[in-house]
Amino acid sequence: MIQTKTFNDKRLDYYCSYCGKEPDTRDHIPSKILLDEPYPENLPVVPCCTQCNNDFSSDEEYFACLIECALHGTTDIQKLKRKKIKKVLSQKKSLQQRITNAMITIDGNTYFKIEESRVKNVILKYAKGHAKYENSESQWEAPVSFWIKPIIIMSQSEVDSFFGKREQTFFPEVGSRAMQGVIMTNEINANSYWINVQPNNYSYSVNHELAVLTVRIVIWEYMASEIIWQY
Repeated sequence: MIQTKTFNDKRLDYYCSYCGKEPDTRDHIPSKILLDEPYPENLPVVPCCTQCNNDFSSDEEYFACLIECALHGTTDIQKLKRKKIKKVLSQKKSLQQRITNAMITIDGNTYFKIEESRVKNVILKYAKGHAKYENSESQWEAPVSFWIKPIIIMSQSEVDSFFGKREQTFFPEVGSRAMQGVIMTNEINANSYWINVQPNNYSYSVNHELAVLTVRIVIWEYMASEIIWQY
């Protein structure tokens, strides 16, 4: 990834990006479990507290393993492809069994009943991280809109709207990476753009409109999500 240095007010970094407490470490956004080695250079990192960093770990493992199993319609380790996921499930048989117990077969098709709170926890974490990294301002309040779904079940109009360009109609935080993007394009109403963390694995977009901040995320070209906050 191309690294853009932030020139924001450093006082904005005195808070955990997820809970608002004093940070004592940094966190990669997204988690490396969703990426392949070798990792991209300059992965986004945001300030956070140790408690948040630790609390998200098990949910992130569950989330990544769930998506891999859903993609292949099985929890059979030998039939999965991602080495990291196979390693996690091999070492954590209870997690493998938990996801296996969530399997549902209908008319020959395999589905998984997700643990909604854990999935939302991970996606919301990533959205908060991207908002902080790009806009320099943390979003600690609950979003006004949140959804996540496989791209394959989205309608064409939903896909077009999700991936389509949108104008940045609100100035981001002064000195933030997002503000620098506006300056570099030399346009007040610059179009939002997608940031590709690792091809085919993870990309995101942060869009600023009047009183609205929207984060969109795509994972493994399979799962799409949109999170919206109001100022």
